[in-house]
Amino acid sequence: MSEKQNDLFTIGIIALMLLAFSVTDVLAHAGLLHGDFETGATAPVYTSKSLMNGTYFEEVEAYVTADFYNVTRWSRLVQKAELLMGKRDWNDVLLGKRDTFFEKHLTREYEGAKVQESLAYLKNLTENHHARVMLIPTADEIWSDRLPLYADAFDQKAYLDQVREIVGEEHYLDLYAVLAEHSNEAIYYRTDPHWTSLAAYYAYYAWWKASGKLLPYYYDMRNATVVTESFVGPLAKAAGLEAKGEEILVFEETEGKSVSVIYDDYYVADGYYRPEHLDSDNALGYFLGERFGAATIQTGKKSKPELVVFGDENSHLLIPLLAPHYSKIFIVHLDQFQGNPKALLERRRDAEVLVVQSVPNWLDLFEQKE
Repeated sequence: MSEKQNDLFTIGIIALMLLAFSVTDVLAHAGLLHGDFETGATAPVYTSKSLMNGTYFEEVEAYVTADFYNVTRWSRLVQKAELLMGKRDWNDVLLGKRDTFFEKHLTREYEGAKVQESLAYLKNLTENHHARVMLIPTADEIWSDRLPLYADAFDQKAYLDQVREIVGEEHYLDLYAVLAEHSNEAIYYRTDPHWTSLAAYYAYYAWWKASGKLLPYYYDMRNATVVTESFVGPLAKAAGLEAKGEEILVFEETEGKSVSVIYDDYYVADGYYRPEHLDSDNALGYFLGERFGAATIQTGKKSKPELVVFGDENSHLLIPLLAPHYSKIFIVHLDQFQGNPKALLERRRDAEVLVVQSVPNWLDLFEQKE
């Protein structure tokens, strides 16, 4: 399409939108449209006094804000026009194929010193504490075929190859291969940057095969509990676009377990799940609740070993599946932990150690400060 044709096309789209807006306006004022279009706002009354002291214009602004009954409809028309014209980026959120929203992970943001520092940290964890590294590639890596054309996305596979080389095969669990094998399944939310319970399920069995544990615990995805069907994640909300709700699933076998969770050494809760979050802006807080610095899960299985997890919110979906193998699990969010991770590991010399975070979240821990 030539530049002139493109301009004419754009003008035509805007003209159609203005026509739709005008027709809606006429119909509404004629009383032919009701419901969401009627706000009950009272038009400001003009007086010379209100004009002179400036209150008239303040009232006009308030009235327009309150009584602009088709502002939402207008915004949607604009968004649809932008979509039609190829826009796929809103507020640093990308809209890809199959109505999938992606967090931006630009190449320039994941290179340099933070890469080297993160690798050195992992090397220390594996050499001194025999940690197993389970870094999770995000949707823009595994579902790269859904990204908008020419979208810049950090090469997480290249980074994970470096991790494998630094920590060695003994300590590395290849979640890239695990998730890529199931890339045609719902392993990520479409409207949220986290993996789903299904992805955590696949990761659990990959972990079990590499762990040397005698038997895996049985989890039946076919009988998973649907705790909501209307989850819309923060990516869709940040983009300001309408999105179809998604299911949040949990495994029936993990519900009602007699476990206690101690948050930051002062707040105690029962079980892994927090239903009060389902109707909040943080619906995935259903899994272990709001963010915290550290938490201790006591499973009551005293004969089992202990586990230290350096995790993010993705780890919260995996931990209920791992828990039956351990007596205690210590979950640490390094970005909020007020203690000394090294001291914690020294006190728990016999504990197993896992790193379970998305690749971008892990690298962001090593952000260079100005």
